[in-house]
Amino acid sequence: MTSQLEAVHLLVDLLLKDETKVPVSEVHKLTLRSYATRLLGSQLSQSASLDDQGILLGITKDLESRGKAASQIARVSELVSRLNINGTLSRRAKGGILYLLRMLSKDSQHSGVRSASQGSAKSLHLMTQSLSATAMQPVLPSPTGSAHTHRPHTQPYSVAFPPSESASLSGSQVFQDFGASAPRRRTTSSEDASLFTIKEPLLVKDVLHACLGINGKYTSYQADRFLVNPQAEVPIADHEQMSSLMELGFLFKRVQQHVADSLPENGAIHQAMCAAMGSECKDFYRFMAVLQSQASEPIPMPGEDQEQQPVAPYLTIRRLGVWLAEPMRRMRLLATLADATEGLSGGALAGAIYAHVHAHGDPFVRSYTSRVLQAACVPLFEMIRRWVYEGQIEDPHGEFFIIKQNRQALSAAATGNDRQQQQQQDMWRNGYTIDPSRLPSFLSHKLASKILRAGKSINFLQECCEDVSWVHERAISAQAAASSIVSTAQIEGLERFVATASAGVDQRVMEMLINKFDLAKHCDAMRRYVLLGQGDFVQALMDTAQADLNQDASSVSEISLNHAVRQAISASNTKYDDEDIVDRVRARKSKAHGGGELGWDVFRLHYEMRGPLSTLFTPSAQSQYFRVFQLLWRLKRAECDLSNTWKVLKCEVERTAAKFNSYSPGGANHAVAVARKCLRLRSEMSHFCTNFQYYIMFEVLEAAWQEFQHQASSAADLDELIFAHEKYLSTLVRKALLGEQTEGLRVTLKELLENMLTLRGQVRKLSDVIRVAYSRLSSSRARIQQRTQQGQWGTVTGDEDIREMPAADFEPLNRALEELDKRHRRGLADFTQKLPSQAHEEVRFLLYRLDFTEFYKRSAAMSEDSNEEAIDGMNID
Repeated sequence: MTSQLEAVHLLVDLLLKDETKVPVSEVHKLTLRSYATRLLGSQLSQSASLDDQGILLGITKDLESRGKAASQIARVSELVSRLNINGTLSRRAKGGILYLLRMLSKDSQHSGVRSASQGSAKSLHLMTQSLSATAMQPVLPSPTGSAHTHRPHTQPYSVAFPPSESASLSGSQVFQDFGASAPRRRTTSSEDASLFTIKEPLLVKDVLHACLGINGKYTSYQADRFLVNPQAEVPIADHEQMSSLMELGFLFKRVQQHVADSLPENGAIHQAMCAAMGSECKDFYRFMAVLQSQASEPIPMPGEDQEQQPVAPYLTIRRLGVWLAEPMRRMRLLATLADATEGLSGGALAGAIYAHVHAHGDPFVRSYTSRVLQAACVPLFEMIRRWVYEGQIEDPHGEFFIIKQNRQALSAAATGNDRQQQQQQDMWRNGYTIDPSRLPSFLSHKLASKILRAGKSINFLQECCEDVSWVHERAISAQAAASSIVSTAQIEGLERFVATASAGVDQRVMEMLINKFDLAKHCDAMRRYVLLGQGDFVQALMDTAQADLNQDASSVSEISLNHAVRQAISASNTKYDDEDIVDRVRARKSKAHGGGELGWDVFRLHYEMRGPLSTLFTPSAQSQYFRVFQLLWRLKRAECDLSNTWKVLKCEVERTAAKFNSYSPGGANHAVAVARKCLRLRSEMSHFCTNFQYYIMFEVLEAAWQEFQHQASSAADLDELIFAHEKYLSTLVRKALLGEQTEGLRVTLKELLENMLTLRGQVRKLSDVIRVAYSRLSSSRARIQQRTQQGQWGTVTGDEDIREMPAADFEPLNRALEELDKRHRRGLADFTQKLPSQAHEEVRFLLYRLDFTEFYKRSAAMSEDSNEEAIDGMNID
């Protein structure tokens, strides 16, 4: 040891001799020797063991940042490997060498390369400056009774030796005193530091308490945050680090409060989210327990050899910042979710979490928040599973986005089968609906509609089709697959899960409707009976029911009308239909709208739909069928009247006129002229009626029926079938000129059909006039013949001359027919003019057939020109 001390003294003397130009006193030399001895005898070092591999990695990065060649970096690695092979050096020594080299390299990078003389001079200057500064510090009494200096902001574990204590000692005494009292001086330094600052282990414990939401010795919770006691002497760097770390305590208290406020009334989804947060809080508790156990370990003092005496894991403020970085991120996310979902429940809550997941680009945030979302969605997925497989809604807290409507609000007059049919219709369309406010944002409207339809189909099978056993068997068989989806709550797999469940139940519903309930057969029956597609049945019905239909509406009985329907069925090919179909055909009497209506105006055919088919043929659909039936029935009535008009003109009027002319040639000329007018007008009316009826029956009904058959056969579910049927009806209403945009055409069409009924009345009057005239002529001929046989004059004074029909009897008929002809042509011209603008484009073929010679178009133009000329003439006058 003496040789080492002499070497130190020799180095100090050489430095003084080389660098100083003035003589140095022996007292100053002794002071410098003592300070150098204490400095070399101190145990200042890194607080933790030096990792040679970590230092090598740092050296490599430094070389790369300076743009060194790869060969130089490889050379450094080779030299380090050779250093590691050396067995005489400890691991700590090797790490120290590498650390020293790295620090020297950094120092040379920033300060440049200095000569040895400059370095030695600087070292001496710094030594002298440090010694002088230390000597100027005030002297404080130590616990051992000796006085030494102390700086208020010295690090707790730094070592400083006051020159005042060793100034009177010799070199050997100083070295021996240092070796014997180094541990004591370390303790003395720590105690002196505690006079001004709090020991770091105490600060670490307070930070750990604050992170758990507990007040510490030097920390407390105030105004929604943890604060360090301003009276505590804490270094500024530690104070800032503590304030940053204690934010975790505020976040933890926020999450804990959100979990504690969770009540069963908040709903299952909210409870599931809080349970996930509670699980994260438990993990945080366990993590903090590990940190608290490490906080009880003493912090190693500088100079301790950690290789020979391993040190247990310990905590400092800086290390705590590293350990708490990950929990801070997690707790901040949980607190953000707690704020974002405050006051929400059900699907809206799950949607808020989902929005937070996809609104952030950080993979960690997305992954961590996705786990919370999956945990929160487990109750929602269970509700979806029960709905799509069992048709049940178990939602005591109103969280599920599918809600059940009140189906008991039915008409009080509905009883028996009517009530059952209304319930079935209401169940599918209005029994269940989607509440948009409860729909999570990650469920599209298409997927939500598919979920809704799956559950409705289950209830439809059970309530309407009475297929309960299939539903139960399917729910049991799908239990395992459904449970895996529910337990994982993976949103990506939900669509496949719902698609599989929906496809199975939709297929079953369509099979039941087509096979068990004969959907196609009843749709065809609706077309043949209600839409008058069965021609022989319609003709037979008009023949058998004509007598009843010609009566006043108030005198018509539904019983007699149904009897006529049964007779018409027996007289046509419909008698070969199934008994179930025939029994569904009923004659109904509509409510009369005013006086003067006949049975024709209130008669209607009704086809009764029972069971699940009533879901398709709702009252609204039946009313649309009735509108089309009314139009077809009026056309059939007009056609029938025109046919009867022709019979009267040909079989009665012309024959009677011919007989009259046989007795009195030329006497029936007025009647023949009127009959010809009637035939011409009847021909024009029949032309319109036939072409319009052809358009309705073939271009509207048959075309729409073919399209409906194609769509119905390809429908995958009941919603598609209902859509196809509604489209079929809307097509009928639109193309049959029954829509709102064709109101003007319907008024004109009604006038044209009424004109046809009026013509029959005028022809009947003509027939009556001719029959009366012929009866008078026959009576006159009989009297003449009788008188002649008695030998008297055939004609005597006072007998009426009835050789011809009086022209005055036909004047009212002529005027009425002329007026009727004008109304018909005016109405037909108006109809053909409005048709292109108010109807759809497919009526162009109808328009061409109605006025293929443009006769009515030219007549309308001539009428307008004559009206203008008349107005001009009035203006001239």
